[in-house]
Order: sequence, then C-alpha cells, then structure tokens
Amino acid sequence: MMQASTQSGALIEYSGTLLHAAEARTSALDHEGHMVPVLCLDIELDNSFHTPLHVEQYFPTGHQAQAQAAAHRFKKGQRVTVKVPLLTLRIGGIAAHINVPKDQ
Repeated sequence: MMQASTQSGALIEYSGTLLHAAEARTSALDHEGHMVPVLCLDIELDNSFHTPLHVEQYFPTGHQAQAQAAAHRFKKGQRVTVKVPLLTLRIGGIAAHINVPKDQ
C-alpha cells in the first residue's frame, strides 16, 4: 500500500470493533525498498455483513517508537472510527449481479 496523502481529497469514514490488538509493523513504502513504520488495524465494520477491513497508518521513517506507542492504545474489542482517503480504496471482485438504473 502506498503512502496516501490525507491533506487533500475526499475521506470515507468507517466505524467498527477491533478484531485484535493493533500492531506496529514495518512496510515497504515504494518500489525502491524504502521502509517505514506502519500501524495496522483489523476492524469488523458496523454493517449488516460485519465486513472486515484492514487499515494501515504510515509513520515517517525513524518513528518506530511512535508507531509502537500508537499500537498499544488500541485493544481487541475496542470501538474505533477511521477515515480513509477515497483514492486509496481498491474496488473489485466478482459481481453476483449487475443492474442498470431505470432512469438511465
């Protein structure tokens, strides 16, 4: 996942319950191998399907301690709200049904 700018563009807000405690990891930022600390959350969304959502928050290089401290704040079963830049969402999959609206 590439680093996403949250300074511009639309954000989508999700809320749900943490499936397990947050984790601080290290992840590749780009194809050149630059590594950065990342806070990882797995959330069960507040929808009828209880959809799982994996969210990552990137920290600047050298800020592993801050990512670890952030991870310690988020515990299994805790309710959270996250805002995700619209441009980072990946939409895809196999369609079960495709419909054209009647007004088109």
